[in-house]
Amino acid sequence: MNQTITLKEKIGYGLGDTASQFIFSMVGGYLTFFYTDVFGISAGAVGTLFLVVRLWDAINDPIMGAVADRTRTRWGRFRPYLLWFSLPFAVVGFLAFTTPPWGGTAKLVYAWVTYILLMMVYTAINIPYSALSGVMTAEHRERTSLNAFRMGLANIGGIIVAGATLPLVGFFGGDDQGIGFSRTMALYGVIAVVLFLLCFRITRERISPPPEKKSGFRADLTLLFKNRPWVIVFLIGVSTFTFFTVRMSVILYYFTYLVGDQAQAGLFMSVTSVVGVFGVMFTKLVSSRLGKRGTFILGHSAALLSFSAFYIVPPKNLGIIYALQVLGTTGFWITVPLIWSMIADTADYAEWKFGERRTGLIFSAATFSHKFGMGLGGALTGALLSAFGYQAAATQTAQALNGLTLMMSFIPAIGSVLVIVLVLFYELNDQLCDTMKQDLVQRRQERESGHT
Repeated sequence: MNQTITLKEKIGYGLGDTASQFIFSMVGGYLTFFYTDVFGISAGAVGTLFLVVRLWDAINDPIMGAVADRTRTRWGRFRPYLLWFSLPFAVVGFLAFTTPPWGGTAKLVYAWVTYILLMMVYTAINIPYSALSGVMTAEHRERTSLNAFRMGLANIGGIIVAGATLPLVGFFGGDDQGIGFSRTMALYGVIAVVLFLLCFRITRERISPPPEKKSGFRADLTLLFKNRPWVIVFLIGVSTFTFFTVRMSVILYYFTYLVGDQAQAGLFMSVTSVVGVFGVMFTKLVSSRLGKRGTFILGHSAALLSFSAFYIVPPKNLGIIYALQVLGTTGFWITVPLIWSMIADTADYAEWKFGERRTGLIFSAATFSHKFGMGLGGALTGALLSAFGYQAAATQTAQALNGLTLMMSFIPAIGSVLVIVLVLFYELNDQLCDTMKQDLVQRRQERESGHT
């Protein structure tokens, strides 16, 4: 079995996450601000919306993973969803960033309906897309390379969203940011559809599952939580994306009210994404020397120091602010491709340890950890803004300004501390992964030759 993936296919796979960023980065970087300062609902209502929808994801995501595992088509189990849901992805993204000409309860209901639909469609395309990396190759080092390409190209999408969104909103809407946001999302949707279709066309599924054992959804979940390495990666995902979302959500507020230059926020997020591209380029190099655990400790130690220092640096000192962001972002993004590589390794572990492979379920539940972290981070952002006394489009109090600074510094630093502690308990090192690969290859060969 050829375990090497061509450069073309790695790029093709990565384009799927470039497309995903037109929702992921918009939700993480702009949706809270859009809801409070453009759409016109309170920060508390936004926090409640984000948290409740993530609780729905707790049900929806594993179901989607189980459905994908049981999908059988001539294109495979996971690739077809890129074809089927690319257009709904674009349409619902546009609707979620559209402000209806209503007020009061009707507007709030519209936000709930469109945001729920947005997350459901994102689930339907992104969970199979994520699981696809687990069946493209059985070589765990190739998976690290594959996911480095994925994260690098995801950051390209992030660069586009960070750098182009506010200028496009101004270009399309002028003084009306509501119109600007909806037309910008229409453009992003068209680009996303093209990229998803390219990803579908270029990638291939190579690993076939073991003979399917009939089991119910409850049995699948029991198998999932018996997988100790998966539980650790799940908790790492929740911690990472909860505090990442808090920090990303507050950038626009920080530059508007503390730096005093909202336009700088787009540049800051663009620099963050550009540095992320370079960060993921070093993932394979660093992890080959330090291992996955050591790479996480190094990367999040850098992020911890960088984020904490934001509290004492004056907001007007842009040079130091950007330097700290480069340090913290590099450390953070070196680790992100490893999360997806580790998830694929836990799918191998389940097959190796228990004789059953539920790639879609494992990736869906892990993807849920990221989405739940984003939702928890969004809810936490809304709650903290309210607690600190933030008032939309108003002169902020000293308490509110200090709160915004904390949300850029010590509060996200907590996430890096949690990740460092959790990764100490992750047990799938390179040696064990090599052993699992060899055993599984032998089992598959025996199965195919009829010796089982």
